[in-house]
Amino acid sequence: MRQSPFKDVSFSTLREAARVFRPAISGQRRHLWAAIALTLSLTAVKLLQPWPLKFVLDTVVRRGSEGSFGLSARGTVAAAAVLTVAVAAFHGILNLRLAKRGAQVARDLTVGIRRQVFEHLHRLAMPFHGGQRTGELLTRIMGDVNLVRDTLFTLWMRVLEAVLLFVAMAVVMFVIDPVLALVAFLPLPGIAVALPRSSRKLKEATRKQRRKQGQAAARAAESLRQIHLVKAYAAEGRATEEFARDSRAGERAGVQAARIAAEMDRVTNILTGLGLAVVLVVGARRAFVGAVTVGDLVIFLTYVRRLYRPLATVSEAGVRTGRATAGAERLLEVLREPPEDTSVGLAAPQFEGTIQFENVHFTYEGGAHALNGASFAVPAGAVAVLTGPNGAGKSTVLSLLLRLVEPTNGEVLIDGEPIQQFQLSSYRLRFAYVPQQVQLFGATVRENILYGRPDANEDQLREAARIALLDDVVARLPNGYDALLGEGGETLSGGEARRLMIARAALRDARVLLLDEPLAGLDPEAREVVARAVKQVAAGRTTVVVSHEAVADFDPDVVLRLEEGRLADRAERPLADMASHAPPSP
Repeated sequence: MRQSPFKDVSFSTLREAARVFRPAISGQRRHLWAAIALTLSLTAVKLLQPWPLKFVLDTVVRRGSEGSFGLSARGTVAAAAVLTVAVAAFHGILNLRLAKRGAQVARDLTVGIRRQVFEHLHRLAMPFHGGQRTGELLTRIMGDVNLVRDTLFTLWMRVLEAVLLFVAMAVVMFVIDPVLALVAFLPLPGIAVALPRSSRKLKEATRKQRRKQGQAAARAAESLRQIHLVKAYAAEGRATEEFARDSRAGERAGVQAARIAAEMDRVTNILTGLGLAVVLVVGARRAFVGAVTVGDLVIFLTYVRRLYRPLATVSEAGVRTGRATAGAERLLEVLREPPEDTSVGLAAPQFEGTIQFENVHFTYEGGAHALNGASFAVPAGAVAVLTGPNGAGKSTVLSLLLRLVEPTNGEVLIDGEPIQQFQLSSYRLRFAYVPQQVQLFGATVRENILYGRPDANEDQLREAARIALLDDVVARLPNGYDALLGEGGETLSGGEARRLMIARAALRDARVLLLDEPLAGLDPEAREVVARAVKQVAAGRTTVVVSHEAVADFDPDVVLRLEEGRLADRAERPLADMASHAPPSP
């Protein structure tokens, strides 16, 4: 049983995509209507193209049979020549305008949809991101958005043009001569059988190609992201060979897809030639008996050459729309995830900074317990160090304070108020945060520091750098604050990168400072400088430092030791009693 080329298309998914992406589409309505008008005009021009030749042939043949070619015939020929040039010029103008308008709509749709997905991803809570691969999300933003855009605009415009042209040519042909029109449509059953079959093969080959290309891209991203490890193990050749193997697999699938597409063209061309031959034979006999004119036969031959191409366009659109359906579903999976509601609650004031955890429990998805009834307090303005073994829940405390995750049970308070009552949009502005991993953008030093407070002036920027002991580093860079960093701050040493992140936190107008293992992985000299920077930035702020070791380096007011998700020990100055609890240096 013959299957439709749109068999794998979920129209409900496409309808949902059109509804979800309506904000991106709505702004394009004027351009969309203009594109439709241009398409209608272009279809009319394509129908007109052979008509000047028809008038000339009919005039010449008639005048030739009468033995005269007078002024009237010459006028017809001249008019036909002018009309031919005019139609060609008008066709070129319309085609150019449609291409420009189409490119503009496609560009704006791409940017609009991509922005909508990107913004939604950034508004999703951390548990969602914890279960996703970054490369997979990037594939959705870049590749799947393009597929959906094609379906929402480019493809259906091509289908609209193909259908309009097919119907218009069929109507004109039946009006001129129904018998010859029926003859012209004889190859259509063969095309109707051949194209869907080839389309299914092309769809399978294209899916395989996309999958293999995705594997190659993932391999390349992973290898480049871990280039230090690759070089350290002298594995450049192995990495290259693995990438080449995945790339070859993708190219083989691409060659197969190209071969199937060429086969589709070959079938269409053969059937088109068959249709032309039949129309030529039958049309010549009907012209001989006067049923049609020579000009009518030219119209038929011209239209038959174009008649079957729209069917191939529709079949190809079915393949591409099937792929776009899968891409739309992947995007809708993301957009169906509920975002964090950042507007509900009270506007967060500038906190004094008293932090309290009251019987707080937290369990990660999958059942891993991070906190099991943790209760402790940090006074406003104090420097507190959270220490303890790996898995004790130290970093989870920071995530709870930033409300990146919410407690399973218990309550977190700041200045005696439950933190859940505050708007997220204003609450997180009251914190400065330095993560454990180096997290810098491939931008200038200035832009990385200003990320903490975009409206800061130059004096505030330089003061933050001075407090974080970064000013000597900036002075050595070729362009100072305008020096461009490598991705992830690769152009800086580990200690310099940490000081840059501390400067970013220092610039933020926040009374609470959170640092996660700021000394991890640093040599003794770098540790000493970074520890001094932390102490300078912590002055006047409530500061919580997660540190597996080197507790005394931060000169803390309070040391909280966590074990198995709860408070095991608390010490305030002096620190001597904590020495027996401090974990040994590795």
